[in-house]
Amino acid sequence: MVQTKYTGSSISDDELMKLIVKGLESGARVALCLIVNKEGSGPRDIGAKMVVYSNGEVYGSIGGGYFERRVVDEALKALREGKPKLIKFSFTGKEVSNAVDTGLICGGVLTVYIDVLKPSPRIIIAGVGKVGTPLANVLKLIGFRVIIADPNPDLVSKERFPFAEQLITGSPHEITTKLKQVIREGDIVYVTHGEVDVDYFFVKELLKTEASYVGLLGSKKKVAEFVKKLIKDKVPKELIVKKLRAPIGIDINTETPEEIAISVAAEVIMNLKGGSVKTLSIVKDLINKVG
Repeated sequence: MVQTKYTGSSISDDELMKLIVKGLESGARVALCLIVNKEGSGPRDIGAKMVVYSNGEVYGSIGGGYFERRVVDEALKALREGKPKLIKFSFTGKEVSNAVDTGLICGGVLTVYIDVLKPSPRIIIAGVGKVGTPLANVLKLIGFRVIIADPNPDLVSKERFPFAEQLITGSPHEITTKLKQVIREGDIVYVTHGEVDVDYFFVKELLKTEASYVGLLGSKKKVAEFVKKLIKDKVPKELIVKKLRAPIGIDINTETPEEIAISVAAEVIMNLKGGSVKTLSIVKDLINKVG
């Protein structure tokens, strides 16, 4: 159970907005609670705001007491579910249709909108050769935050990737160690380096992170060999099915690195926003054959 921590109610709108940005930049979801309708009397007016972090920290106030505690509980639930909600609260001392009874008798009904604000998705590209480079450019173009990693320091520079949030280089072991400290829930990893041993090491190690999934660029034969090796190396089959997408991209008969980049970007959009295009991943089929 999350322990709530109230940090004071006298916070200006600009301070509250800075707190929202701070929470999002840390990679966490943030709930913005806003009174959007008021009928009769209530503890606060329309426009009163409160911010709730997923760790239970609360900033601002929309009324105090049981009412506010209930809103915080609902905000934490909304954060866990990832969905906004609209809730009515009664301060009438009697039952009101579709409203939560606060037990207070101010005389009115307040409606609170709880919006769930989510950090922009981040994509880690491990390997920025022929495909990794145009992939990074395409993903940035469509609004994703990008982190670049490659063992070759000549490929990892601000000149090549001025938009990158982070540039990580070193040995494959050093890179995975750094990425394990960086990757957070919701991030996506694409392994596009190209060298078999390096790619396998990246996939094996980065499957253990909190990333939503790890995507591998390669042929079906390469994917099949990787899956066999992962199972041999005692990586749980459930983890492989859940978090490995390979080959990456949608089925549009790509040829050039730029076309492959567009195919992969389209798959990202589908995974995040929904859709029904055919992907190239064969991981589930391979695991089913293994049994």
